[in-house]
Parts: sequence; structure tokens; C-alpha cells
Amino acid sequence: MNKHPLRQFKESPGATLAGLKALLADDVVFSSPIFSREVKGKDLVALVMLTSTSVRDGQFTHEFKEGQDTVLIWEGKIDGHKLVSFELIEDDQDGKIKYRSVAFKPFPVTELFRDAMYEQLKDIIPEDMWHLQPLSEE
Repeated sequence: MNKHPLRQFKESPGATLAGLKALLADDVVFSSPIFSREVKGKDLVALVMLTSTSVRDGQFTHEFKEGQDTVLIWEGKIDGHKLVSFELIEDDQDGKIKYRSVAFKPFPVTELFRDAMYEQLKDIIPEDMWHLQPLSEE
């Protein structure tokens, strides 16, 4: 089985922001439990994705593909604690990532990851994306 281009990218040395952007559709959407809403657009999504690799260590352990959808499982550590991620990637007709959703476990380690990401991105990601917003009444 061929590895997904994102996995190939992350497993190759010398990953760059430009290289990551080349894998993303212009209107890519990224969903993560560390943010209160989705991150949208190639520039911001690429920055978040590249930052995540700088605050944790690990490797992909499984990959499943069906059509344009790929599921990746990653295992690693942050601050000496085991972190596991599960991600769903949807590619567009050109093979670019149009949607990526990631989930993490266990929750206490997810909080460590979120805190590390916040320290790196707090001046770039809007403050309201780090916190829950009140539900609007309809």
C-alpha cells in the first residue's frame, strides 16, 4: 500500500512549511479538539500542522485507506507522557487534503499538547479559538 502523502511528508527529514502547503487544498479545513472551532485556509492550517510536529515526538503506526479517505494512527510522547492520535483525511479530486480531523487520547495528555501548542501559536491563532464560546440562543 502506498502511504498517504501527508504521512510521507511527516516521515521525511527536512519538512518545510512550503512543502506542507503543497499538500493542502486552498480551502482546507482542519478540526482538532484543542480548538473551539475549525481552522480554515491553507496558510493557517499548514502552520498549525507543522507546529504540532515540533512539540511532540512519535510515529505513525497504522494507515487505512478507502477511496479519497485515509485514517492514520500516530503514537508518541509529549513531556514524557504517551499521546495517541487518530486522524481522518479527506482528499479532493486532485489529491490535495481538503479536510483533516484529528482526535487525541488520553485527555490529560491532550491538555499538555494543547498547552504546548498554545504557547507556540497564541499570537497567531485568534484567542476565541482557544476557548469555548457561549451558545447562542435561537
